Amino acid sequence: MALPGLLLVPLAASAANAPARIVDCSGAAPWCFSPNPIPITVGSTVTWTNNTGPRHTASSDTGAWTTGNIAPGGTSAAVAFPTAGTFPYHCAIHPSMTGTVIVSAAAAAPSSAPVRRLASGGGGPQLPIGAALLLLGVGLLATRGVRRDRPHRAGEGIDKLPHQ
Repeated sequence: MALPGLLLVPLAASAANAPARIVDCSGAAPWCFSPNPIPITVGSTVTWTNNTGPRHTASSDTGAWTTGNIAPGGTSAAVAFPTAGTFPYHCAIHPSMTGTVIVSAAAAAPSSAPVRRLASGGGGPQLPIGAALLLLGVGLLATRGVRRDRPHRAGEGIDKLPHQ
């Protein structure tokens, strides 16, 4: 049960800051934002790195935030997204460069241990329980065989004589 929790910790930590890049494009516009859209969770931040020759910005379409000029090879300050929603942005220098940040609500952390369920399709117990039951059955069969093969003691199990 602890293993799934340990696996989620790196995912939650990586969601805290999402890196984005400004790259050369093969389409009509010579530059673009990547990835586009940028999926993050509430409370995460985004930084943009300029991997092209000219300066660029990442500026909210509503004017709520801007990175300011990002020099070639430079990285912007982190922009925080405290609420869920879809936030379109553009380069103030090159208006044909557009992108979107999609902020989803953060998943609530479980308050107690997860409930164990039947295997997919309801086909019976999960592997550890099934393996334990199988070992228990083999152990019972083995002890039954040992009891049958042991020599009888005097007066034990003799109800009838063989010729009766």
